Amino acid sequence: MTTDATARLTARTTRRVLAVDLDEVSADTVAKRLRRYEADYGEALPREAIHGRQIREAVPPGRSVQVEACLDEPGFSRDVPVMADARWVLQDLAERFEVIFATSAMDHPVSLHDRYLWLQEHFPFVPDRGYVFCGSKEYVKADYLIDDNPRNLEIFTGRGILFDAHHNVSEGRFPRVSSWRDVHRYFAATG
Repeated sequence: MTTDATARLTARTTRRVLAVDLDEVSADTVAKRLRRYEADYGEALPREAIHGRQIREAVPPGRSVQVEACLDEPGFSRDVPVMADARWVLQDLAERFEVIFATSAMDHPVSLHDRYLWLQEHFPFVPDRGYVFCGSKEYVKADYLIDDNPRNLEIFTGRGILFDAHHNVSEGRFPRVSSWRDVHRYFAATG
C-alpha cells in the first residue's frame, strides 16, 4: 500500500462519519416543489398550508398524484436550491468528520444521475465515494445521520439528528436542529 493510501485509510478510520440526507436537509426540494406547483396550477401553495403534513396531503385530491410525479421527472433534481448555510457548515465539519451523503434515492431512481451532478456541483469537497444512494438507511454505517424523516432515524444504528421539515413538526423522539447554523452549533457543543 502506498503512503498516500495508508494516510487516507488512517484518516478514515480515526475520523467520525457524518451522514447527511439530501431532500429537505441539504437540498431545498420543497422550495422547488412549491414553485412547480404554482407554475403548474397558477396558484401558490404557501408553506403554512403544508405545516404538519406532506405536500400531497395539502393539495386538492385530484392533484396529489401529479404533485408527487414531478419527483420522477428527469431533470427535476438537477437544479434544486441548496439549503441555506449547508455548504459552508458542511465544509467546516469536513475538517473534523468524514462527510458522506446518504439519500433514499431508490424512491425516485430516475433522479440518480441528477443527484450525482447536483452533489458534484454544490459540494465538491465531498468525494463521490462518499455518495450513498440507497433504498434503506439501515445500511448506512456512520456515527451520525442528519435526516428529516423519522423512519430513517428509527432504523439508523448511530446517533440520529432530526432536521426540521414541514412534515415532522410533531416528532419529539430525536435531537432536533432547525437550520444548518443549528447543526454547526450542535457539533460545536458536542465536540
